[in-house]
Amino acid sequence: MSSLALSYVLNLLSRREYSEYEIRCKMQEKAFEEEDIQTVLAYCQQKNWQSDKRFCENYIHSRSQRGYGLIRIKQELRQLKGVESAVIDEVLDEVDIDWYALALKVLGRKFPDFAEKQDLKNKQKIWRYMLSHGFRQDEFADYIECGEIFE
Repeated sequence: MSSLALSYVLNLLSRREYSEYEIRCKMQEKAFEEEDIQTVLAYCQQKNWQSDKRFCENYIHSRSQRGYGLIRIKQELRQLKGVESAVIDEVLDEVDIDWYALALKVLGRKFPDFAEKQDLKNKQKIWRYMLSHGFRQDEFADYIECGEIFE
């Protein structure tokens, strides 16, 4: 195992959590040998310095605090961070986030008058915003004029 590779990874991990995929990509950009990458990642995981599960927990809490819903967070974890679906599902089973309450909080922050009667254009704008932020329709639809969404 290259001490240069190990010190590079420890330097990264000293600042924040990284997924295995992110570290692998960063090491490949720095032209580390594949064997060194494998060895260093295995060593760091054995010492519990790098954990996709811990990374996933932190990421879910961080993104939900910033107003993103479950669908968007899962998509980002899989596509951008390279976390396996099984790890994501395991962490989501353990995490205690009320996605309905979060949707209401985001609605209230972005659209303070969301509960008042909205015209079709504004309703569509609210729906697009909430869906693009990863919320499921059932998490916010009831808050927007109780069923009179499309007049």
